[in-house]
Amino acid sequence: MNRLPRLLGLAALTQVATAADIRVEGIRSISESEALDLLGDRLEYVRSKPPSIPRANDAAFMLETMLRRQGFQKPGVTPVISGNSIRLIVNEGPRLSIGSVIVPGLEEEEAVRLSHLFKLPGTERVLSRAQDPPFRESDVAEGLALLEADCRSRGYWKAKASVEKRAVVPGTNELAFSIRVVKGPLFHLGPPRFDGAPPELMRELWAKAAPYVGQVANTDQLASIRSEVESVFRATGFPLETFKMNRILGDDTLTPRFIIKFGNRQRLDEVKVTGTEKTKVHRVTRRFDDLTGEWYNAEEFDARLKKILATGAFSSVRVVNETDADGRLDATLQMVEGRARGTSAYGGFGSYEGGIFGAKYHDRNFGGRLWNFSTGFEISSRGLLGDIRLSDPWLLDSNTYLGLRLFSVTRSLEGYDKFETGASAEFSRDDFGEHIDASIIFGGSIVSIDSNGILPSELGETNYGHYYARAQVAYDRRDDPVSPATGYHLSALLEAGYIAGDISSHYVRFDTLAAGYIPVGDNGQVNLAARTGMLFPSGGAAEFPIDLRLFTGGSDTVRSYRYNELGPRSTSNDPLGGETYWVANAEYVHKIVGPIKGVGFVDMGHLSALDNGFSFSSPEIAVGMGLRIDLPVGPIRFEYGHNLTRDSGEPSGTWHFAIGTAF
Repeated sequence: MNRLPRLLGLAALTQVATAADIRVEGIRSISESEALDLLGDRLEYVRSKPPSIPRANDAAFMLETMLRRQGFQKPGVTPVISGNSIRLIVNEGPRLSIGSVIVPGLEEEEAVRLSHLFKLPGTERVLSRAQDPPFRESDVAEGLALLEADCRSRGYWKAKASVEKRAVVPGTNELAFSIRVVKGPLFHLGPPRFDGAPPELMRELWAKAAPYVGQVANTDQLASIRSEVESVFRATGFPLETFKMNRILGDDTLTPRFIIKFGNRQRLDEVKVTGTEKTKVHRVTRRFDDLTGEWYNAEEFDARLKKILATGAFSSVRVVNETDADGRLDATLQMVEGRARGTSAYGGFGSYEGGIFGAKYHDRNFGGRLWNFSTGFEISSRGLLGDIRLSDPWLLDSNTYLGLRLFSVTRSLEGYDKFETGASAEFSRDDFGEHIDASIIFGGSIVSIDSNGILPSELGETNYGHYYARAQVAYDRRDDPVSPATGYHLSALLEAGYIAGDISSHYVRFDTLAAGYIPVGDNGQVNLAARTGMLFPSGGAAEFPIDLRLFTGGSDTVRSYRYNELGPRSTSNDPLGGETYWVANAEYVHKIVGPIKGVGFVDMGHLSALDNGFSFSSPEIAVGMGLRIDLPVGPIRFEYGHNLTRDSGEPSGTWHFAIGTAF
């Protein structure tokens, strides 16, 4: 009964005793443990059994290969079996690393970039930050290939790179290189060829390709023209069986050649949905009603599917297409509903708001209709906000978005306190164009204002009803709206409102913004912005409520002032707001390391008091600098603006902490 455990234990001890022990001797540049760690799991099969000559030779070969990767030029490893051990005796030989790499004849910034590229094969094998890239002979050809590929990506398709000189730096183990790069001509795109394309698509294919003809033939442009051409087939029901793009090089012209083979043209017949439990299926299928019966537009189909996923009601979707002999296509959406309900909390800090804490409950599939419901509150050093929101992305199964909001807010502002409660309804459509957002908002609220320093006579109406209609439109061509590096965007707002107080009045407000982002080299960019606002109240300055006046100053306008503190002041030296404003910004942003960037900026602006009209005289000017850290939610900004036009009682400058772009 007790013999079996003993036999098993004896077998285990025998296995341990016969397993090979591997030793590394004679190595000086790295320790024995580091060498074994580099080999890692590759030695496990050698250790798993008793030593043998084949296994010892395998271990020696692996160690020698590793040493070559670490810059040893002629390492020798002799395996010796001693009892239960495999001794790997190392003769290191010379070890080289990649030292300086110069690329003469190019601008400094480009030469440095190419130098780093040439070192890249060795850099990927370094063991620590302090180590120079180890060198092996194959790195030369690989590094030169990287330089030529980089030149081709920028439009120099006949570029050649070669080693002009290389030598060991005396007294070191560093190998220095001088690399010659001959770029050759800069290629531009010629008219493409469409071999095998259906005749009925040729006009549209030429129209898609036309904007690229004459452009620099870099890889970005080639990828874009390929995507544009492919989209024509996806949007017209032609399934692609073969789609290749070759390049025909002339003297300085690159002709894209598309090799195309397509199947029978398809027409969308029916859209089905499976896998849903809570969601009302018609809320999904009706999004595709106008596409059924038409040639299958995969581009538009996918775009609508993405918008359905964007509701947050589904965790995933798989599309299964079935096509019959007549080209009728049935699309089945195999959907997996996500966790639509949840709670969240957040916190933060802003230079104006101070500490911020909020909590929210949401249901992204309210009533199974893909409505988004949320309610929550937010507390800051400035006050308390509570709101309830309900939105329908497709009102009455149309392309119209409806957002409803009920809110109540208390705010402690400069010189006065405010309480407001109200409701609003926002309408917008998503079919105005790829880059256009437009909406109209109708709202109303009850407002109560109490003095906290500003004289009551300077506050305007303090208890009133506010009813308004606001139209907004934006045109956005930024590469990334969260952290743009290139492109531009424009926006305009027009608002008309009615004030029901002791003295009723009405007003019209108009605001515009234009901003552009211009890359400078590989690590910098210049950002420019201009904005203006105008308010036209029907009554006098004494009656118009202070909280509806125009304000400026702060982290996104003129950064030598705190938030909303530029412009006219009350007798208590609190901001009073005004009737018109303009702001202009210019900043240079430069990458320092990783996501950290430095910024220098100049801001100018002016805010005119009520009844004073528009004016460019006596602008406020700020200069400053700061740091930015790019995050997925947007850049975190630490900035200081210095006041160049400081008047008596104004700050010399202000620090700002903010999240998001300045404009």
